[in-house]
Amino acid sequence: MKLAIDKRKWGIFLLGAALWLLAAPNVEAAEEQSFYFFPGRPVAIEKNVTGDLLVVGADVEITARVDGNVSVLGGDIVIRDGSITGDAVVIAGKLATEGTGTIEGSKVELAGGLRENHTATLMLSILFWFLTIGFGSYFFPERIQENAFELADDFVKAFLMGIYATGILVILALLSFMLVQVVVGIFLSVVVLLMAVMVYLFSVLTVFYFIGELIWKRIFKFQLPGLAYLVTGLAVYEGLAWIGLIGFVGTVVLVLGSIGATLLSRFGSFKPWFGAPKYWGHS
Repeated sequence: MKLAIDKRKWGIFLLGAALWLLAAPNVEAAEEQSFYFFPGRPVAIEKNVTGDLLVVGADVEITARVDGNVSVLGGDIVIRDGSITGDAVVIAGKLATEGTGTIEGSKVELAGGLRENHTATLMLSILFWFLTIGFGSYFFPERIQENAFELADDFVKAFLMGIYATGILVILALLSFMLVQVVVGIFLSVVVLLMAVMVYLFSVLTVFYFIGELIWKRIFKFQLPGLAYLVTGLAVYEGLAWIGLIGFVGTVVLVLGSIGATLLSRFGSFKPWFGAPKYWGHS
């Protein structure tokens, strides 16, 4: 059960396949730059490195010298007979030294037990989604409903579109990370991040509505307010994490389909993108 929760949270957060797209390479020594990793397995630092290190969604094992700062989000830092000359920052993870491992700078460890305390993680997740549901149901109730209709109308088409869109986002993210040293890379990173967050949040709200409407309106034949559909969908969505691999796969399929529906319906508005015609050559 524990593994299913972790896999679902990280898999959905990075839009399905992003964590598994890159292998975890060993960084080369004497490179004067910052390194950004989004790996699917722990990052091993086995050669001396010069530069700051940022790792998201994986553990870092250091057996060499890192001349710079090391920051990890959603993972652990373990220093085995290695050293960090700068600061070591861990958020939602743990910081540990073994053997002759040393940290010369400051040590910062925030929310270290969050990954193991799944009750706290569940409560935080539910609180976040309740706030998101309140925002979405107040400002965009009709658009969420229309997007759920688009998802139900042609799920296969929406799912395929979701896979395509996720692939494009991953490519843009990788491109922005490679260009992060220049201004255009920073701008592109911000744009891609905002796009991904907006599409993801709207798509998950659509999944909530879709599940709630399916249960109450189609199965039990009850017509309820949209807010009731959203809350019901949230309960089922969180419950899928406890079903193991089936729940994880089901969640990914639903979210990918909803992402496709979000783009096909233009966030439930069915208006052309940027005022352009919906189809090429269509006036």
